[in-house]
Amino acid sequence: MSYLHKEQRRETILQAAMRVALAEGFAGMTVRNIAGEAQVAAGQVHHHFASSGELKSQAFIRLIRVLFDAQKRVESASWRRRLHAMLGSDDGGFEPYIRLWREAQILADKDADLKNAYLLTMRMWHEETVAIINGGCAAGEFVRHREAAEIAWRLIALVCGLDGMYALGMAEISEAAFEQHLTQQIELELCARR
Repeated sequence: MSYLHKEQRRETILQAAMRVALAEGFAGMTVRNIAGEAQVAAGQVHHHFASSGELKSQAFIRLIRVLFDAQKRVESASWRRRLHAMLGSDDGGFEPYIRLWREAQILADKDADLKNAYLLTMRMWHEETVAIINGGCAAGEFVRHREAAEIAWRLIALVCGLDGMYALGMAEISEAAFEQHLTQQIELELCARR
């Protein structure tokens, strides 16, 4: 590989880690695999990241940021559609990101770096959801009866619970049922006039 400045080399390694994560999950994120993907020596990975946990966590945070940013690109959509996209993407192209999210949740219990990254991404998700709720209220599309932050946490909790049941393969929680429950809760929280 040609000479790169320290920041460029670090970014190259981080981008490689992100590609490996999407293709193989956390189990595939070995220093050897990442170094091979980045076309650098394994020592370069250790030189630029304090630990493999730090590299995995940073790659995970960056990937989830990419996912959230992609969900926000529906700027011409209604606020309800934007909220729905942020909470439950029906874009199959995001499945690798969602698999990684699920894996991080499981591994967070045993990996402090990953736990902190997972908690940060949950807060990021919450902030994005609150911003959409506030935008929808300002535009008159949503009618809010409680704090946006509280509503966002309830909607996120619903999605996490439904996703867990969906991932387990429960017949009652098909994609259609997931969509129905999410739509109904958004309606109850933000659209029903009281």
